[in-house]
Amino acid sequence: MADVVIMPRLSLNEETSLLSEWYVEEGDAVKEGDKLFSIETDKSTLDVDSKFQGTILKKYYGNFEVVNVLSPVCVVGQEGEELPDIDIPEQRFLVNGEVKEVKEPCFHQKVKEEISSAVKTAAEDTDSIKVFTPRAKKLAQKNGVTDTLLFEASGANHRIMEEDIIRYMEPGQVKAEVSSEPITVGLSKIRKVIALNMMGSLKSTAQLTINSVYNASAVMALRKKFKAGAAGIKMQEVTIGDLVLLAASRTLSELTYMNALSVNDDKVIEFRTVNLGCAVDTERGLMVPTIYKAEKKSLLEISKEVKELASECRSGGIAPDKLKNGTFTVTNLGAYGVRQFTPILNPPQVGILGVGAIDYMVKNSKEGLLYYPAGTLSLTFDHRIIDGGPAARFLKKLCENLENIEEFI
Repeated sequence: MADVVIMPRLSLNEETSLLSEWYVEEGDAVKEGDKLFSIETDKSTLDVDSKFQGTILKKYYGNFEVVNVLSPVCVVGQEGEELPDIDIPEQRFLVNGEVKEVKEPCFHQKVKEEISSAVKTAAEDTDSIKVFTPRAKKLAQKNGVTDTLLFEASGANHRIMEEDIIRYMEPGQVKAEVSSEPITVGLSKIRKVIALNMMGSLKSTAQLTINSVYNASAVMALRKKFKAGAAGIKMQEVTIGDLVLLAASRTLSELTYMNALSVNDDKVIEFRTVNLGCAVDTERGLMVPTIYKAEKKSLLEISKEVKELASECRSGGIAPDKLKNGTFTVTNLGAYGVRQFTPILNPPQVGILGVGAIDYMVKNSKEGLLYYPAGTLSLTFDHRIIDGGPAARFLKKLCENLENIEEFI
């Protein structure tokens, strides 16, 4: 009897997932453990492996189709075996937040000729060969691209995605005339969820952002010490961002009113345990993994864990359990040279910290004018729950902790 592969449910509130890519075709032989397809949930991209051995008799969905969880996706059995009687709904695709069919763009003929020429010239560079996703391969072949050498891959495991080809066609990317016809690229499910969450956050909370600066001499000196290897080889990887996370976890465990969740607009739950959310920029969109019990972890433990979480987010393989239950979030744009900004709350959390770049400033001191490295912090809080005074006290305490960071090492 043929075996039916169903769309897994990855979390209790998950109703659908996006089937983003097939790794097999009908007629392919598979064994237990072989990858069948990848799925894109609200927060990550995961591969689904076969639990059966046999032949792919039937695929009920194609790439980029929205599939209800726990519904049939494909059938694995023996060649010639009768298919089970399964009723499958019409094809559905996710585009700009709407479920509909995706239309493939056509490229200018001159661009197609240039791509083919570039591919032919680079054909001997076998180290550069990458793999097209099935949809990208179909689109590339339709427009005269027969090799992978030309494109940078943005997908997981160095896969060339459809948008990589489209991006190459945009003005400024090639020395060729590009059709002026607009190309519409569907938003990913993650991008859709981010948009809805951001709008929902602004509509459901009274957000206010305050900014402050701290003397970053201590964190910079400590970072220099670590980088030189004075504190051990493992500490060389510690960043200033890691030091901010350490200071934030200690400050939140002391001033617990900021380490809190708002529930049903009439109750606030404060936590002594700090589950610190760390915003990570990925190609799929913003993701916020959680460092659980951060207040009990050492600097080295925090530094190692945040790097591992960020890597899992960017590879698309992070487990959903690592993306929930945060009690406060830190988002860092300092590496981009941004000094201060207005981070948006991640409800039901009542606070989020924005970390900006360090730049030199001048201020009055007892010794006269002081020229010092100033780190900038932006705290957004829910004014329904927290007044400006307590929020300012939290930010002041955090600045003090950063200026005396060695006390927490």
